[in-house]
Amino acid sequence: MKLINRFFTAMMILSFGLLSACNLPSRGVKQPGANQGQQAAAPQAQDLSNALTLAVQTIQAATLTAQAGAPAPTATSAGPATPTVSVNSATNCRTGPGTAYDLVLTFQPGATAEVIGKYSPSNYWIIKTPTGGTCWLWGAYATVQGNTAALAEMVPPPAPVVAEAPTDIPSSGSNSGSGSNPPTPTATSAFYINPGIIQNVGPLYNPGIIQALAKPSAPPSLSVSTTCTYKSLFPVPVLKSRMDHLSWPSVSLATGYTVYVNGNKLTNTTGTSVNSTPSSIGNVTFGVAAYNSIGSSSTTTHTSKCP
Repeated sequence: MKLINRFFTAMMILSFGLLSACNLPSRGVKQPGANQGQQAAAPQAQDLSNALTLAVQTIQAATLTAQAGAPAPTATSAGPATPTVSVNSATNCRTGPGTAYDLVLTFQPGATAEVIGKYSPSNYWIIKTPTGGTCWLWGAYATVQGNTAALAEMVPPPAPVVAEAPTDIPSSGSNSGSGSNPPTPTATSAFYINPGIIQNVGPLYNPGIIQALAKPSAPPSLSVSTTCTYKSLFPVPVLKSRMDHLSWPSVSLATGYTVYVNGNKLTNTTGTSVNSTPSSIGNVTFGVAAYNSIGSSSTTTHTSKCP
């Protein structure tokens, strides 16, 4: 309204100046002397120039005032061009939509990240990580700013292989003596990954991690050197002492070995050799199984007797 009033005032001043110009002497009116006419026309021309200048200045001032009072457009009125996300509580960001997927990072309150996709069925946002990768952020604590309508619906990656507990228990091999099989080392970890399954999904897993989650294989061989000492008694000699030296190659991933004598546990050792002193002159079956925190291998056996 103020702009209209100022414009109207300017137009009135301009009209007044034009009317004043019309009052100048015309050809039909008797003109005074040359000097007197110049003196009379000078004030009138000056008044017209002043009126026109005032009118123009008034219009310019009204235009500037209108421009200054108009609200400038803001970049936030339409939201950010690229959607971004923040959280109000620490939220895990994983390789897929669910806790079965590996953890990539924990997104903290106060941080922001660019959103590049969405998975509406489970309320997940796919965001860029600081290292240039991506991860799946659960949307329960998330606030997304920007236009998300154009974001692509992402397809979840294959679910990780479900770990299974070890079920095979090493046997003691041939048992020519008495007694039952003793307890053997078992896995202390809650997870075991089948190597055959891992081979089918090779690119999805870090080989170093998989190797750390595998149990060792059995020793490829077992050597036994037997030394016997006899008492010379008639009619047959009597065994005085017997020493059996066992040795085997080291096994990858093994943290120790369990040694068996006729199916009974003799000892655990971290080395690759041990001595045994059986009291029998006849056949004795020795066995060795490798183990680690994941589980135990099968048992490699060897039977020996006094010469």
